[in-house]
Amino acid sequence: MIKKIIFLLILFLISNTLIGCSSSRTENKELNLVISGLQQPSEKVFFKTFVKLFEAEYGISVNLSYVLPQDLIEQINSEAEAGNIVSDVIMVDTAHMTPYIDNNLMEDVSAYMDGLPGRTITEIFSDYTSRDDEDYFVPVSFDIYISIYNKLAIPYIPSTVLTTTSKEGEILQIDTITWEEFSKWAITIKNETGIPKTGFPMSSSSSQLLYPMGGMALAFGSESFLKVNDEGALEAWNLIAEMASKGAIVSESILSTVNQPTALIDTGTLWLSFGHMGPIGEAYEKNPDQYVLGPAPIAKDTDMAGSTAGAWTFGIVKGASHLSEAEMWLRFMTDPEINYLYCSNLGGVISPILEVVENLSSSNTDKIMASGLAGFSGETKIVVPNTSEYSSWNDVKLVYISLYHSLLLGNKISQEEADVYQSQIDILRSTTK
Repeated sequence: MIKKIIFLLILFLISNTLIGCSSSRTENKELNLVISGLQQPSEKVFFKTFVKLFEAEYGISVNLSYVLPQDLIEQINSEAEAGNIVSDVIMVDTAHMTPYIDNNLMEDVSAYMDGLPGRTITEIFSDYTSRDDEDYFVPVSFDIYISIYNKLAIPYIPSTVLTTTSKEGEILQIDTITWEEFSKWAITIKNETGIPKTGFPMSSSSSQLLYPMGGMALAFGSESFLKVNDEGALEAWNLIAEMASKGAIVSESILSTVNQPTALIDTGTLWLSFGHMGPIGEAYEKNPDQYVLGPAPIAKDTDMAGSTAGAWTFGIVKGASHLSEAEMWLRFMTDPEINYLYCSNLGGVISPILEVVENLSSSNTDKIMASGLAGFSGETKIVVPNTSEYSSWNDVKLVYISLYHSLLLGNKISQEEADVYQSQIDILRSTTK
């Protein structure tokens, strides 16, 4: 694996050196690649370098553009209606791909992918990427939610938390933790240090808040995501309210500045965190000696964890002008060695390719990937969101922000109050176009 990575890096350097002297090498080979993910600046910087590796290996010039997920479907629809397909390959996550398949906008790539050796791709997301044995999208990474703990929090850990320790007694990882223990830990830290050290980020810009909240509710037995008013959800919300009432949650003024926990973990603002494995992996990799990893917490009564999950995929637009170049992109992204490089440089999201995950090592990013894989093999209730069922996914996110805001006041939520929030979500679903 390392040999090919080094080889590609050398090619990348050579291509940059020669590009001014040989502009004709890509004259007839180009690819229009449209990305609807990778919104974080660090992800974009890496991806541009990654594209250069593809250009160096295949001699194909890539025209790279970024479009918001909700805008990309309109763009591809417009190209199809005009009979002028400009986009060749698009990056779409499982939450947004249904309209592309329903509107017959994508090429069936199953025959092409079946002809590529050494690529055993997970079927976890086949209900989203495929229809009637035809594959329209190819997963290149997927994710789940995990937990991370600053070692400064270890002196306050509840004795009931199950851990793996070294011969010297140092905690190396959290094996099992309940949400009740998580809450007790957070409250103890606040009581002993006077400073709150946990909380879910709640920025309204590209908000991610509903995902950790949804995972927490699923752990307590909520029947589905998005369900905010059943018994399991109420238990989750009232545990958040209890932590807030005891001052254990970081102030809203701080939590509202970010949509991912990475920066707050880096600065030590958060000692206990539950979040998407990519941003958590980014924080862990920067300073692995400062943290221990853990799975998604479980609820005591259900003995179950909960998490949302999703895959990022690539598909070829039907009628793409550069079909062979588009196929080369799928070949490149699913090469096990390349895919490992891709996933590990996104903070340690999970590779969907069996040949990658069967050969993980003990590197920091591999530990993140292994932690995520454990969630898929354990007692975790996993939901893959489908945003196409709602007229406005952003408005759904705002409902969760409003709910979380009320919980941070420290008051338990009543059934009647939860029913109001649920009605706001249900209206968005019933008016979907």
